[in-house]
Amino acid sequence: MNANKTLLLLVLSLVLMIGSGVLLEWSLNDLTVTSTVLTVVTLSLTSVFLFIIGAAMAGYSVGRSSAYGQHGLNNSVAFALTVVAAGALMLCFNIGVFNPVWKGFFFSWPMLLFVIGAIGVCRFHFITGIIIVAAGKFFLFDKAAAMFPGDVPFENFVGTYWPVFFIVAGVVILLCVIIKPSRKCRNGERWKENFKPTSEQNKDGKIDMKFVFSGTEYVILDPVFYGGNIEVVFGGMELDLRRTTLPEGETFLYVKSVFGGVVITAPDTWDIEIRSNSFAGGSSDSRVKNIDKDKTRRLIILAKSTFGGVDVK
Repeated sequence: MNANKTLLLLVLSLVLMIGSGVLLEWSLNDLTVTSTVLTVVTLSLTSVFLFIIGAAMAGYSVGRSSAYGQHGLNNSVAFALTVVAAGALMLCFNIGVFNPVWKGFFFSWPMLLFVIGAIGVCRFHFITGIIIVAAGKFFLFDKAAAMFPGDVPFENFVGTYWPVFFIVAGVVILLCVIIKPSRKCRNGERWKENFKPTSEQNKDGKIDMKFVFSGTEYVILDPVFYGGNIEVVFGGMELDLRRTTLPEGETFLYVKSVFGGVVITAPDTWDIEIRSNSFAGGSSDSRVKNIDKDKTRRLIILAKSTFGGVDVK
């Protein structure tokens, strides 16, 4: 059954990626002649979004069939397919398969924003992804208005419509208040979804923090540190563990960072293992390496980063 689901997911991903290419070719070459620039831009962005969804589905299909128990999105596959698509798109513009007039539109920083946001949405970072997609789309419409001043019905697009950012920011803040973020933990090699801390997990020595467009410096003063959960979105956090100790056995600390970073300061004698699942991010342990570690106690940091990272020092 799992093999059939994996194969179906892979087939759907191929259909989406191929279909997005056909839609883009039709939009840039045929629709440009018969329709408005605004329609061409909308369908072109739709084709880009569909390709990224297809690449993400291919990454998930590879993740499902992985021999290492990683059942989520295989970031390397999704990123590789996106890079291949960018190269193929550039080649199509260079050899005249696609209308070269649109080359500057697709290879621009607003399009990069749009792609990053779409990737975020596919990784289920909906609020952050939607913000970045909206920002990229906003500046792409402005770019289209500059490229085709007589065809796009917007004059001084940025100067007129920049208050939209206030509206988007307000909606996002409202969603952050209304929608409680889902928690995740990991037991052994499998991620468990919808983890919610219980009263036992919120006792002294546990940490459970979330920051959106903010951050803090936090020192654990409890005698024993029992791990917990940290989420950072467009922010940062510094966690100081030098004044506490670990219980015997394994202690788990889940760290999720999206366009942000978490710095953890820990004693050099602690045995720390970092298990990272990152996209355009990373994790590192920069502590002194040649010191004997206490093998009876281990802190396992489960790091999941998107354009961010975790640094232990």
